[in-house]
Amino acid sequence: MQRRLFLNLATSVLSVFFMVHSAQAETVILTVENPGTGRTVTFTDAQLMELPQEVFETETIWTEGDVEFSGPTLKAVLEHAEMTLGDVELYAINDYNVVLPVDKIEDAAPIIANRLNGEPFSVREKGPLWVVFPYDDVERYNSEEYFAFSVWQLNKLNVLSE
Repeated sequence: MQRRLFLNLATSVLSVFFMVHSAQAETVILTVENPGTGRTVTFTDAQLMELPQEVFETETIWTEGDVEFSGPTLKAVLEHAEMTLGDVELYAINDYNVVLPVDKIEDAAPIIANRLNGEPFSVREKGPLWVVFPYDDVERYNSEEYFAFSVWQLNKLNVLSE
């Protein structure tokens, strides 16, 4: 009897774990919109992980020491969403927003980091998404201009195209 109770309890705990894990994998963490066309595409963490990933180590003014950031490039996300490349409004969870001019969007940068040191990161840690440039690798990235584009707690992109 105790064994059956234990097995039922273990099965229930595992079921809840897998339901929570599955729900997290299905949770939309990024919305990409083009207000001009009305097109909207959403991404879960799993969908972002399916895109080609960029990885680099860099120091930031917000973290201590070198941190490994990884995630898809902004350009890859926009291409996957089939959005015409244009200036992009970057929005954070707290509604902070800034316009990233299209000429600042390169093939390898910025990335939409969804991993810090190989692990997902929480809102408390500036996640789950953070627009990041390889600040140590390219001198122009290590400037106030690019720091302003480094939106953490990113949750929405508005693509401004004609």
